[in-house]
Amino acid sequence: MFREFRLLTALVVIPLSSQLIFSTTTQAQDEKTDAASPKPSLKVSVDTGEENPEESWKGLLARRLTIFERLQELKKKFAAAETSDEKRTIRDEYVDLIREFEVEVYPEMLDLASTIYEKTPDDLDAGEIVMKEAFNSNNFDRSAEISAKLLAANRKTKDVLSMGAVSQFAMHNFEQAHAMLTEAQKMNRLDLRYETYIDSAEKYGELWKAEQEIRAREAALEGDAALPQVEFDTTKGKIVFELFEDQAPNTVANMVSLVEGGKYDGIAFHRVINGFMAQGGDPNTLDNDPTNDGYGGPGYSIACECYEDNARMHFRGSLSMAHSGPDTGGSQFFITHLPTDWLNTRTEPEKGGHTVFGRVIEGMSVAASLERGDKITKAAVLRKRPHEYKPVITPDEEPDSESPEDGDPADGKPNGDDDAGKPVEDEAKSE
Repeated sequence: MFREFRLLTALVVIPLSSQLIFSTTTQAQDEKTDAASPKPSLKVSVDTGEENPEESWKGLLARRLTIFERLQELKKKFAAAETSDEKRTIRDEYVDLIREFEVEVYPEMLDLASTIYEKTPDDLDAGEIVMKEAFNSNNFDRSAEISAKLLAANRKTKDVLSMGAVSQFAMHNFEQAHAMLTEAQKMNRLDLRYETYIDSAEKYGELWKAEQEIRAREAALEGDAALPQVEFDTTKGKIVFELFEDQAPNTVANMVSLVEGGKYDGIAFHRVINGFMAQGGDPNTLDNDPTNDGYGGPGYSIACECYEDNARMHFRGSLSMAHSGPDTGGSQFFITHLPTDWLNTRTEPEKGGHTVFGRVIEGMSVAASLERGDKITKAAVLRKRPHEYKPVITPDEEPDSESPEDGDPADGKPNGDDDAGKPVEDEAKSE
């Protein structure tokens, strides 16, 4: 099954004990009594210093420490408890403390962390929270920078090691990413959602070297030989793409003709997954019916060009064709937030693969910030070679209301512990 990459951040620093929270002998009874039973809670009285961010931060850290110390005490009490009633009482308090941290403490820490870190860069607690926020916003440059500082200060938590490594991977620093991932694994501090990056980082070293050589040759092209470029004005800012006409001529012809025909103007990005990609190009987003978003196309399909020996690979900022199966692409495309090896060329067409036909050369921060509903206000061709851009197409047959005409990059990154909701071909198109 194809799997979708989702970069998630746990709010709780100390993981929940499955034995403590799920007791097979008491859970059924608890479900019946939860609504009626008052929940014990540990409230720590501290002066949060509402007018002073530093004092508020100190108060939150003190409250967090008190909660976590109590959680450790409850773990020991649970292990020593002899009756189901004792275990139920301990578990109720434990769950309530976790809820208190997640609902009351951590959101306030999130609000203050950026301010505290800006004023006090050596505050490791604030630094780690800011790093996580940057990571979950696809700001991998920022998260990599902060994680490096945290590691230099010997802050080697699971999140710092794992997210720092993936951030380096996203920035094409594959050797460094591999070293960090390996270290985290040896220390038993590697988040299993990112375990597959160990192999990916090793694999991408050679791919990136080859890609850099290609980009150097492309940068030297001048005049009529220079690669085409298109620009998207979006509700978040401008993005400029360079198009890989030498490796994907028909897909590039398709993009240029659609842009020149105004087919992308006003179209929304209908599917965005942080840490994976932003997808757009569906004309159905122009209507007021969100239920058909992801099912639209230009009325024809084009063949995939990802099976050729010179096919380009997916890196950060790659512009690639979305489809619902081989040779079903039309107008939908996606922009990757980071290298995605599972979307790269497959030797057998029936196994999938997506055609990379361009890359972001300006506005990567804009591309990384795109959210569902953001729009391309205007698309324009900035440069092209002196010939007609007319794609070879296959007109659509009578539309099938049960199947989308165009679609997603229907594969996703395996993340170790989250197999739910993985889109496969048409399944994802209705999102």
